[in-house]
Amino acid sequence: MTDASAYNAIPRAVRSLYEPQLEQFGIVVRRNGEGWSGTGRNAWGRGSAWGMPVGDFCIVFSHEVYMERDMALVESPESAYACVCMVSEDSKATMPRMIDRPRALLDGSLYSFVQPAGSFSGTLRRGGLYSSRCICFLPQYFEELDVRWPGAFSGMFERFGRTWDEAQSRIIMSALLGTGPQYRSGSALLIQARVEQMVAELAASCAGDEGERCGASARERGRLALEAQAAIERMLDEGRAPGLDELSSMLFVSRSHLCSAFSRETGQSIGRYAKARRIERAKVLLASGDSVAYVAARLGWPRPSAFSQAFKQATGISPTEWRDAYEG
Repeated sequence: MTDASAYNAIPRAVRSLYEPQLEQFGIVVRRNGEGWSGTGRNAWGRGSAWGMPVGDFCIVFSHEVYMERDMALVESPESAYACVCMVSEDSKATMPRMIDRPRALLDGSLYSFVQPAGSFSGTLRRGGLYSSRCICFLPQYFEELDVRWPGAFSGMFERFGRTWDEAQSRIIMSALLGTGPQYRSGSALLIQARVEQMVAELAASCAGDEGERCGASARERGRLALEAQAAIERMLDEGRAPGLDELSSMLFVSRSHLCSAFSRETGQSIGRYAKARRIERAKVLLASGDSVAYVAARLGWPRPSAFSQAFKQATGISPTEWRDAYEG
Protein backbone atom coordinates (compact mmCIF):
# COMPACT_ATOMS: atom_id res chain seq x y z
CA MET A 1 0.00 0.00 0.00
CA THR A 2 1.47 3.37 -1.01
CA ASP A 3 1.51 6.45 1.19
CA ALA A 4 -1.26 8.05 -0.88
CA SER A 5 -3.49 4.99 -0.90
CA ALA A 6 -3.07 4.46 2.84
CA TYR A 7 -4.01 8.06 3.57
CA ASN A 8 -6.92 8.10 1.13
CA ALA A 9 -8.28 4.95 2.76
CA ILE A 10 -9.24 7.10 5.78
CA PRO A 11 -13.00 7.80 5.41
CA ARG A 12 -13.75 11.25 4.00
CA ALA A 13 -15.97 12.25 6.95
CA VAL A 14 -13.01 11.65 9.30
CA ARG A 15 -10.57 13.53 7.06
CA SER A 16 -12.94 16.52 6.97
CA LEU A 17 -12.30 17.02 10.70
CA TYR A 18 -8.73 18.20 10.06
CA GLU A 19 -7.96 18.52 6.33
CA PRO A 20 -9.35 22.09 5.89
CA GLN A 21 -6.96 23.35 8.57
CA LEU A 22 -4.00 21.51 7.05
CA GLU A 23 -4.76 22.95 3.63
CA GLN A 24 -4.94 26.50 5.01
CA PHE A 25 -1.44 26.16 6.43
CA GLY A 26 -0.01 24.29 3.45
CA ILE A 27 0.77 21.26 5.63
CA VAL A 28 1.39 18.25 3.39
CA VAL A 29 1.05 14.97 5.25
CA ARG A 30 2.49 11.57 4.39
CA ARG A 31 2.55 8.11 5.88
CA ASN A 32 4.66 7.98 9.03
CA GLY A 33 4.69 4.64 10.80
CA GLU A 34 1.06 3.63 11.30
CA GLY A 35 -0.24 7.20 11.13
CA TRP A 36 0.54 10.34 9.18
CA SER A 37 2.46 13.54 9.83
CA GLY A 38 3.55 16.68 8.03
CA THR A 39 4.88 20.23 8.26
CA GLY A 40 4.15 23.38 6.32
CA ARG A 41 4.57 27.11 6.05
CA ASN A 42 2.77 29.91 4.25
CA ALA A 43 2.20 33.67 4.48
CA TRP A 44 0.25 33.34 7.74
CA GLY A 45 2.50 31.05 9.73
CA ARG A 46 4.18 27.70 10.11
CA GLY A 47 3.14 24.47 11.74
CA SER A 48 3.15 20.71 12.06
CA ALA A 49 0.48 18.03 12.46
CA TRP A 50 0.20 14.31 13.25
CA GLY A 51 -2.71 11.93 13.22
CA MET A 52 -3.74 8.31 13.46
CA PRO A 53 -7.16 6.82 12.64
CA VAL A 54 -8.72 4.43 15.14
CA GLY A 55 -10.98 2.32 12.94
CA ASP A 56 -13.27 4.05 10.47
CA PHE A 57 -15.02 6.47 12.85
CA CYS A 58 -12.38 7.87 15.20
CA ILE A 59 -9.22 9.94 14.74
CA VAL A 60 -6.49 10.90 17.18
CA PHE A 61 -4.47 13.91 16.06
CA SER A 62 -2.42 16.86 17.24
CA HIS A 63 -1.12 20.06 15.73
CA GLU A 64 1.03 23.06 16.59
CA VAL A 65 0.95 26.29 14.60
CA TYR A 66 2.82 29.56 15.14
CA MET A 67 1.12 32.62 13.61
CA GLU A 68 3.12 35.30 11.78
CA ARG A 69 -0.03 37.17 10.65
CA ASP A 70 -3.69 37.30 11.69
CA MET A 71 -5.71 34.62 9.92
CA ALA A 72 -9.33 33.46 9.77
CA LEU A 73 -9.27 29.70 10.33
CA VAL A 74 -12.20 27.70 8.92
CA GLU A 75 -13.37 24.24 9.98
CA SER A 76 -15.74 22.28 7.73
CA PRO A 77 -16.73 18.91 9.24
CA GLU A 78 -19.02 16.83 7.00
CA SER A 79 -20.52 15.03 9.99
CA ALA A 80 -21.38 15.90 13.56
CA TYR A 81 -18.60 14.71 15.85
CA ALA A 82 -17.75 14.39 19.53
CA CYS A 83 -14.35 15.47 20.75
CA VAL A 84 -12.10 15.72 23.78
CA CYS A 85 -8.97 17.85 23.50
CA MET A 86 -6.15 19.56 25.36
CA VAL A 87 -5.33 23.01 23.99
CA SER A 88 -2.78 25.80 24.44
CA GLU A 89 -3.58 29.14 26.09
CA ASP A 90 -3.88 30.87 22.72
CA SER A 91 -6.17 28.11 21.40
CA LYS A 92 -8.47 28.57 24.41
CA ALA A 93 -9.31 32.09 23.20
CA THR A 94 -10.73 30.71 19.94
CA MET A 95 -12.83 27.94 21.51
CA PRO A 96 -16.08 29.93 22.11
CA ARG A 97 -16.03 31.16 18.49
CA MET A 98 -15.00 27.91 16.81
CA ILE A 99 -16.88 25.41 18.98
CA ASP A 100 -20.60 25.25 19.67
CA ARG A 101 -21.10 25.00 23.46
CA PRO A 102 -17.58 23.88 24.54
CA ARG A 103 -17.26 22.33 27.99
CA ALA A 104 -14.08 23.24 29.90
CA LEU A 105 -12.79 20.58 32.27
CA LEU A 106 -10.22 20.55 35.09
CA ASP A 107 -7.86 23.52 34.69
CA GLY A 108 -9.60 24.95 31.62
CA SER A 109 -7.19 23.55 29.04
CA LEU A 110 -9.18 20.30 28.68
CA TYR A 111 -12.37 20.49 26.62
CA SER A 112 -15.23 18.16 25.70
CA PHE A 113 -17.88 19.03 23.11
CA VAL A 114 -20.20 17.81 20.37
CA GLN A 115 -19.97 19.81 17.15
CA PRO A 116 -22.51 19.75 14.29
CA ALA A 117 -21.62 19.43 10.63
CA GLY A 118 -21.12 22.71 8.80
CA SER A 119 -18.60 25.53 8.51
CA PHE A 120 -17.16 27.43 11.48
CA SER A 121 -14.48 30.10 11.70
CA GLY A 122 -12.34 31.91 14.23
CA THR A 123 -9.42 34.34 14.13
CA LEU A 124 -5.88 33.24 14.90
CA ARG A 125 -3.75 36.18 16.06
CA ARG A 126 -0.23 37.12 15.04
CA GLY A 127 2.35 35.85 17.53
CA GLY A 128 0.03 33.18 18.88
CA LEU A 129 1.02 29.56 19.41
CA TYR A 130 -2.03 27.40 18.66
CA SER A 131 -1.78 23.74 19.58
CA SER A 132 -4.11 20.92 20.51
CA ARG A 133 -4.22 17.18 21.11
CA CYS A 134 -7.58 15.62 20.24
CA ILE A 135 -9.62 12.43 20.12
CA CYS A 136 -12.63 12.80 17.83
CA PHE A 137 -15.52 10.40 17.27
CA LEU A 138 -18.19 10.20 14.59
CA PRO A 139 -21.62 8.98 15.83
CA GLN A 140 -21.09 5.62 14.07
CA TYR A 141 -18.27 4.79 16.49
CA PHE A 142 -20.77 4.44 19.35
CA GLU A 143 -23.43 2.89 17.14
CA GLU A 144 -21.02 0.03 16.41
CA LEU A 145 -20.30 -0.40 20.13
CA ASP A 146 -24.03 -0.42 20.89
CA VAL A 147 -24.54 -3.23 18.39
CA ARG A 148 -21.85 -5.33 20.09
CA TRP A 149 -22.93 -4.45 23.65
CA PRO A 150 -26.60 -3.36 23.49
CA GLY A 151 -27.38 -0.54 25.88
CA ALA A 152 -23.89 -0.27 27.35
CA PHE A 153 -22.91 2.75 25.24
CA SER A 154 -26.33 4.28 24.61
CA GLY A 155 -26.15 8.07 24.72
CA MET A 156 -22.35 8.21 24.89
CA PHE A 157 -21.96 10.35 21.76
CA GLU A 158 -24.24 13.06 23.18
CA ARG A 159 -22.58 12.74 26.60
CA PHE A 160 -19.44 14.45 25.27
CA GLY A 161 -21.48 17.66 24.94
CA ARG A 162 -22.01 17.83 28.71
CA THR A 163 -19.71 18.43 31.68
CA TRP A 164 -17.75 15.53 33.17
CA ASP A 165 -16.95 15.28 36.88
CA GLU A 166 -13.37 15.41 38.14
CA ALA A 167 -12.81 11.64 38.08
CA GLN A 168 -14.17 11.37 34.55
CA SER A 169 -12.09 14.36 33.44
CA ARG A 170 -8.96 12.61 34.70
CA ILE A 171 -9.86 9.52 32.68
CA ILE A 172 -10.00 11.74 29.59
CA MET A 173 -6.76 13.54 30.50
CA SER A 174 -4.94 10.24 30.95
CA ALA A 175 -6.08 9.01 27.54
CA LEU A 176 -5.00 12.24 25.81
CA LEU A 177 -1.60 12.17 27.48
CA GLY A 178 -1.11 8.62 26.24
CA THR A 179 -2.14 9.26 22.64
CA GLY A 180 0.37 11.87 21.51
CA PRO A 181 2.42 11.50 18.31
CA GLN A 182 3.84 7.98 18.05
CA TYR A 183 5.72 6.41 15.17
CA ARG A 184 6.86 3.01 16.43
CA SER A 185 5.53 -0.28 15.11
CA GLY A 186 2.50 -1.36 17.13
CA SER A 187 1.57 2.19 18.14
CA ALA A 188 -1.79 1.96 16.34
CA LEU A 189 -2.85 -0.97 18.53
CA LEU A 190 -1.64 0.82 21.65
CA ILE A 191 -3.56 3.99 20.82
CA GLN A 192 -6.69 2.01 19.96
CA ALA A 193 -6.47 0.27 23.34
CA ARG A 194 -6.14 3.59 25.18
CA VAL A 195 -9.09 5.13 23.35
CA GLU A 196 -11.27 2.09 23.97
CA GLN A 197 -10.25 2.02 27.64
CA MET A 198 -11.26 5.67 27.98
CA VAL A 199 -14.65 5.09 26.37
CA ALA A 200 -15.29 1.96 28.45
CA GLU A 201 -14.34 3.67 31.73
CA LEU A 202 -16.50 6.70 30.94
CA ALA A 203 -19.46 4.49 30.07
CA ALA A 204 -19.02 2.50 33.28
CA SER A 205 -18.78 5.67 35.38
CA CYS A 206 -21.95 7.04 33.82
CA ALA A 207 -23.86 3.81 34.38
CA GLY A 208 -22.84 3.82 38.03
CA ASP A 209 -24.04 7.37 38.66
CA GLU A 210 -27.77 7.32 39.29
CA GLY A 211 -28.07 11.07 39.10
CA GLU A 212 -26.17 11.39 35.81
CA ARG A 213 -27.10 8.48 33.58
CA CYS A 214 -25.97 8.59 29.98
CA GLY A 215 -29.23 7.25 28.60
CA ALA A 216 -31.89 9.85 27.89
CA SER A 217 -34.36 10.43 30.71
CA ALA A 218 -38.07 10.66 29.97
CA ARG A 219 -37.77 14.43 30.03
CA GLU A 220 -34.83 14.42 27.64
CA ARG A 221 -36.63 12.01 25.31
CA GLY A 222 -39.65 14.30 25.27
CA ARG A 223 -37.52 17.33 24.46
CA LEU A 224 -35.64 15.50 21.71
CA ALA A 225 -38.87 14.20 20.16
CA LEU A 226 -40.36 17.71 20.13
CA GLU A 227 -37.19 19.16 18.59
CA ALA A 228 -37.21 16.44 15.92
CA GLN A 229 -40.86 17.14 15.10
CA ALA A 230 -40.14 20.86 14.81
CA ALA A 231 -37.13 20.19 12.59
CA ILE A 232 -39.25 17.98 10.31
CA GLU A 233 -41.81 20.78 9.96
CA ARG A 234 -39.08 23.29 9.09
CA MET A 235 -37.65 20.98 6.44
CA LEU A 236 -41.08 20.51 4.92
CA ASP A 237 -41.58 24.29 4.96
CA GLU A 238 -38.36 24.55 2.96
CA GLY A 239 -39.50 21.92 0.46
CA ARG A 240 -37.01 19.29 1.59
CA ALA A 241 -37.62 15.65 2.36
CA PRO A 242 -36.70 14.97 6.02
CA GLY A 243 -33.74 12.61 6.26
CA LEU A 244 -32.47 10.82 9.35
CA ASP A 245 -28.81 11.76 8.81
CA GLU A 246 -29.61 15.47 8.50
CA LEU A 247 -31.99 15.42 11.45
CA SER A 248 -29.48 13.74 13.76
CA SER A 249 -26.79 16.21 12.71
CA MET A 250 -29.11 19.18 13.29
CA LEU A 251 -29.97 17.91 16.77
CA PHE A 252 -26.38 16.92 17.74
CA VAL A 253 -27.26 13.29 18.42
CA SER A 254 -26.45 9.95 16.82
CA ARG A 255 -28.98 8.33 14.50
CA SER A 256 -29.51 5.38 16.82
CA HIS A 257 -30.10 7.62 19.85
CA LEU A 258 -32.55 9.82 17.93
CA CYS A 259 -34.48 6.80 16.63
CA SER A 260 -34.62 5.18 20.06
CA ALA A 261 -35.72 8.34 21.88
CA PHE A 262 -38.31 9.25 19.25
CA SER A 263 -39.92 5.82 19.07
CA ARG A 264 -40.02 5.44 22.87
CA GLU A 265 -41.64 8.86 23.24
CA THR A 266 -44.12 8.75 20.32
CA GLY A 267 -44.70 5.04 19.74
CA GLN A 268 -43.63 5.23 16.08
CA SER A 269 -40.42 5.46 14.12
CA ILE A 270 -39.15 8.85 13.07
CA GLY A 271 -39.20 7.72 9.43
CA ARG A 272 -42.86 6.74 9.62
CA TYR A 273 -43.73 10.01 11.36
CA ALA A 274 -41.91 12.12 8.74
CA LYS A 275 -43.64 10.29 5.87
CA ALA A 276 -47.03 10.77 7.51
CA ARG A 277 -46.46 14.50 8.02
CA ARG A 278 -45.36 14.87 4.42
CA ILE A 279 -48.52 13.16 3.18
CA GLU A 280 -50.67 15.31 5.48
CA ARG A 281 -49.07 18.42 4.01
CA ALA A 282 -49.79 17.07 0.53
CA LYS A 283 -53.45 16.49 1.39
CA VAL A 284 -53.87 20.11 2.46
CA LEU A 285 -52.23 21.47 -0.70
CA LEU A 286 -54.25 19.16 -2.97
CA ALA A 287 -57.49 20.08 -1.20
CA SER A 288 -56.76 23.75 -1.93
CA GLY A 289 -56.58 22.94 -5.65
CA ASP A 290 -52.82 22.83 -6.24
CA SER A 291 -51.58 20.62 -9.08
CA VAL A 292 -49.91 17.27 -8.52
CA ALA A 293 -46.68 18.57 -10.06
CA TYR A 294 -46.65 21.62 -7.78
CA VAL A 295 -47.28 19.60 -4.62
CA ALA A 296 -44.56 17.10 -5.56
CA ALA A 297 -42.02 19.90 -6.09
CA ARG A 298 -43.18 21.86 -3.04
CA LEU A 299 -42.66 18.92 -0.68
CA GLY A 300 -39.41 17.65 -2.11
CA TRP A 301 -40.39 14.64 -4.21
CA PRO A 302 -38.01 14.28 -7.18
CA ARG A 303 -40.81 13.54 -9.68
CA PRO A 304 -44.62 13.79 -9.74
CA SER A 305 -44.77 10.04 -10.38
CA ALA A 306 -42.80 9.33 -7.21
CA PHE A 307 -45.20 11.55 -5.25
CA SER A 308 -48.26 9.89 -6.79
CA GLN A 309 -46.95 6.44 -5.89
CA ALA A 310 -46.17 7.45 -2.29
CA PHE A 311 -49.53 9.18 -1.89
CA LYS A 312 -51.55 6.25 -3.19
CA GLN A 313 -49.59 3.82 -1.05
CA ALA A 314 -50.41 5.92 2.02
CA THR A 315 -54.06 6.77 1.29
CA GLY A 316 -55.31 4.16 -1.15
CA ILE A 317 -56.24 6.74 -3.81
CA SER A 318 -54.29 8.89 -6.24
CA PRO A 319 -53.49 12.58 -5.59
CA THR A 320 -55.80 13.56 -8.46
CA GLU A 321 -58.67 11.57 -6.95
CA TRP A 322 -58.10 13.22 -3.59
CA ARG A 323 -58.07 16.72 -5.11
CA ASP A 324 -61.14 16.01 -7.26
CA ALA A 325 -63.06 14.76 -4.22
CA TYR A 326 -62.57 18.11 -2.50
CA GLU A 327 -63.26 20.15 -5.63
CA GLY A 328 -66.47 18.24 -6.16
